[in-house]
Amino acid sequence: MKKLSLILLILIVPLILSGCFINIKTAGNADAGVFKSTNRGEDWKQTTLVYRVDQLIENFNTVDTTVMVMDPLDNKAIYYGTTDKGIYFTYNGGVGWQKTLTGLGKINDIAISPKESCIIYTAIGNRVYKTSDCSRHWEYKLIESNPIASNIINTLAVDPYEKNIIYAGTSGKGLFISEDSGYSWRAIEHFNDTVVKVMLNPNFDGMIYVVTASKGIYKSIDGGQTWKMIIDDETIKKYSGMLEYHNIIFDKNYEDGLLYANKYGLFRSIDGGQTWTSFELLTKPGSRYIYGIAVNPLNENEIYYTLSDTFYRSEDGGANWITRKLPTTRAPRFLLIDPLIPETLYFGTKRVE
Repeated sequence: MKKLSLILLILIVPLILSGCFINIKTAGNADAGVFKSTNRGEDWKQTTLVYRVDQLIENFNTVDTTVMVMDPLDNKAIYYGTTDKGIYFTYNGGVGWQKTLTGLGKINDIAISPKESCIIYTAIGNRVYKTSDCSRHWEYKLIESNPIASNIINTLAVDPYEKNIIYAGTSGKGLFISEDSGYSWRAIEHFNDTVVKVMLNPNFDGMIYVVTASKGIYKSIDGGQTWKMIIDDETIKKYSGMLEYHNIIFDKNYEDGLLYANKYGLFRSIDGGQTWTSFELLTKPGSRYIYGIAVNPLNENEIYYTLSDTFYRSEDGGANWITRKLPTTRAPRFLLIDPLIPETLYFGTKRVE
């Protein structure tokens, strides 16, 4: 009910504007923000209007993203973190947006409880903030134990079985756990590289993935007591650059499936990292940075990825690729797919330096 009440307060005007989109011309530096497609990437429209009740107050079409996530329980709820503008969020698939957590610094990650949509955690520097009422109010939760300012929290994850358990991965190579919704923390493991991603498989209690910047992917099946690197030496030797992380997501067509973009290219594992299959891409291995990745959760053959200037779609499991030019000069850093309406896609931008 909390989210429903908030939605009713947000947007009246956007709902009566022409259809579900406002087509904004993008030129110069106004080609940032969120773009949406309803036809599997054939066409894209920018959606970056911020409303307060019935008044347009901002257009974030010049603002790049640091993190972009979709609520696992609500396909219309999307959160867009930024370097210095806080978080933009929508509850109607991008028709209109709101803004929160401004003036606190770079949003490093956003984690939504898989059990309750209104419980959200955000990492800013070496701090964690939590809301339990869909971004109306935020509580300060953590100063990570290492006082070094550069030791930031890169990634957060909420346990899919117990909403009070939170994991945090840091640039100081540590993995931390809180079992009381962020009030207290303890270190459970240190890795040999910066932790850039923590993922919890909702199909298996206690299954945790930790992804490092350039030393590979580690997996625990017992809640973090023991760990195994899931890319073997033979695979590393065969695919030069495979350990250098670009992006990773769960492939929901399988109980323990992964789609992993790295310096070499794009890989899929259908068995939790025991084996990996490399996709044949149109670009030479190692020649381009892969940004966004997505896979249709209802069709394993429908795979997407983005380079700085091009959108790629395969309808036959990667045997062939359809390419489309993107409507922005910026890189499509994050690519999201609507799990209920998979022809609907979103991407958030990042300026290529």
